[in-house]
Amino acid sequence: MTVIKGVAARVPEALEAAGAEEAPPAGALTAAVRRAVLDEFRTRAQFAGRLAEIDALLWSRAGDSRETVEGAMTAHLRELRLLRVTEPEESDRFVVTEGEGDAFELLSPAYVDELTGKVILAGQLRRIAGPAGVTAGEEA
Repeated sequence: MTVIKGVAARVPEALEAAGAEEAPPAGALTAAVRRAVLDEFRTRAQFAGRLAEIDALLWSRAGDSRETVEGAMTAHLRELRLLRVTEPEESDRFVVTEGEGDAFELLSPAYVDELTGKVILAGQLRRIAGPAGVTAGEEA
């Protein structure tokens, strides 16, 4: 719904940029809507990417403030329909950075846009020796 509102707000601007008159031809209207959709998704992707980077940075920090900030960020992520993935079963969403062994330690979560299914920010895992288990949390 947020994306649709954003597109609707951008259409008049796109029509004006295309130089459309009072009753624009169908081709101009189609081009204006297409441009508005692309601009809205580009803006959303940029914002979502920045939010994921901030959350990943905060998530990797230890301490009392982590829990306070994590709760607020989880609410923001849900509202934007972004998933924080902390389970390495979704291996295509993570990069293994170092280490040896059969198990993984989560260094930073992955972030996925629920609207598009695309990975916004890949998570990081480290291989560790030990039982097949992971230091994990929950999805946002």
